[in-house]
Amino acid sequence: MQMQYAATIAVVLLVGVIVYFGYRSRKGQPAEPKRTTASNVISMDRHRKAKQSAVEQPCSSCKKKNGKLIFYAQDNGTVVGLCKDCKAKAKKRDMLPL
Repeated sequence: MQMQYAATIAVVLLVGVIVYFGYRSRKGQPAEPKRTTASNVISMDRHRKAKQSAVEQPCSSCKKKNGKLIFYAQDNGTVVGLCKDCKAKAKKRDMLPL
């Protein structure tokens, strides 16, 4: 009699533990997983398209749109973008390229 009683209690406890962990694991998961990505992850396709369609920037010194700019740090910490023609001005002022 005591053996049957102990076995019954063991089975009930085992079923209770299984139900508890099953409920707990379901509670932590949403019904439908979110399909959004983290905010710091960007799509490389979107990045490539934006890079191809970028408008040429004007030179900080002569204001001409001469293709690629070389960016330099000024003494006060500001950044300027200079074209190849204005590169000599940056060297005269000992500006560091970024």
